[in-house]
Amino acid sequence: MNIGVGALSVVLNEEAEGGGPLSGATFVVKENIDVAGQVSTNGHPHWAATHAPAKANASVVDKLVGAGARLVGKSHMDEMAYSLLGANPHFGAPINPAAQERHPGGSSSGSAVAAAAGLVSFAIGTDTAGSCRAPAAFCGVFGFRSTHGAIPMDGVVPLAPSLDALGWFARDLGQMAAIGDVLLPPDPRPGDYYEAVLLGDGFQGVETEFAAAAAPAVDELKDRQWREGKLGEDFFGTALSHFRNLQAHEAWATHGGWVESEHPAFGKGVEERFAIASKVTLDQKKAALDYRDEFCAKIEGLIGGTGFLVMPTTPFRAPLLTESEEQLDAKRYQMMRLFMIASYCGLPQISMPLPTSDAPVALSFVGRRGTDRALITLAQSFCARMKKTV
Repeated sequence: MNIGVGALSVVLNEEAEGGGPLSGATFVVKENIDVAGQVSTNGHPHWAATHAPAKANASVVDKLVGAGARLVGKSHMDEMAYSLLGANPHFGAPINPAAQERHPGGSSSGSAVAAAAGLVSFAIGTDTAGSCRAPAAFCGVFGFRSTHGAIPMDGVVPLAPSLDALGWFARDLGQMAAIGDVLLPPDPRPGDYYEAVLLGDGFQGVETEFAAAAAPAVDELKDRQWREGKLGEDFFGTALSHFRNLQAHEAWATHGGWVESEHPAFGKGVEERFAIASKVTLDQKKAALDYRDEFCAKIEGLIGGTGFLVMPTTPFRAPLLTESEEQLDAKRYQMMRLFMIASYCGLPQISMPLPTSDAPVALSFVGRRGTDRALITLAQSFCARMKKTV
C-alpha cells in the first residue's frame, strides 16, 4: 500500500474469518478510534505517550470487520480533533490527492485522503463540527455525518460528547450505502423526502467556482418540489456564538484536566481554542443548551415534515496551503456557520462532490434526525439523475 500521501499513521491487517456484506472491502479508521493493541494518538504525540494501548476494538471496528471488511490501518488527524484544515504540526498534513497545493480538511484528514487516493474502499472518521464534511468536500469524495447517537461511540476518544458523531468516506454512493447498512439502525421514523429546501443564506457569497459547479445540481433540484429558506445573519451570529461555547465547554470538560497536568505543545490554532475553552463558564454552556431548543425548532420548521435542506458543504474550494492565518480564520467562520446546523441539532448530513475541472467543491443534503438511511437513498437517486443529465 502506498502511504506516500501521508494519510496513514499505522498499517494493519485485521479481518474476520468468513464472508459478509463488505467482503473484499478495505478500510482505515481515524486515530481517535480504538484498535486493540494500538495507542489511539488522538492526533498528538504527547497524548500517545500518556495513554496505554487499547484493550479492545471500538464497536464500530468490530462491526465492520465482522461484516467482512479488512482493516488495513489507522489514519492521521488534526490535534485532538479540534480543527478543520488537516494541518498537524507534529505529523504534517496528508496530501490532498485532488488538489495537492490545498489543505485536505480535517479533523478526519487522513481518512478522507485515504479514500480519495484509492488506498482503501472506505474510511471511518468522526465529526463534531464538520470534521468529516470539510475533508470530504476538499478531497472530492462522498462524506457522511450520522445522526447523533445513531452509532455507538464506545472506544472513540471524545471531544464534545453532545456533538460528536461517527462518519465515513467513499468514492461512490453504493459503498456509502453498504457501510450504512452495516452501521446504522433502521430509520425509526418515516424518511420520505419530497421537498428540497435551498438554504439561501448558504448560497450567498459562494466562490464563483462553486456557483458554476452547483448550477446544474440546483437546476435539477428545482425540477422537483422545492422552496428557498433563510435563517438570517443575526440568527447565524447568535447561534454560532452559543454553539462555539457549547463545543468549547465540553472540550475543556473532556480534556482540560489532561491539558493542565501535561502542558502539551499544541499548534497555534488548537492552543488558542483550548485557551478560550478553559474560560467558558457553566452559565454560558447552559445558555447554549437552552438556545439549542430554539435553534433546532427553527431548523425543523424550515425543513418541515417531508423536506431536506440543501446547501454548500463548504462555500469554497479547499484553502491554499499558502493562505494566511487571517484568511483561514475567515474561512473557518464561513464553514462553521454551515456545519453547526447538523452538529447543533444532531442531524444527518451527506456531502456529494460536484463535477468540476478545478479543485473539488461539494453540495450537501441535511435530513431529519433518524432518517440516515433515507438520506443516503435520496443522495443515490439524486446523483443518478444528475448523471443522466450530464
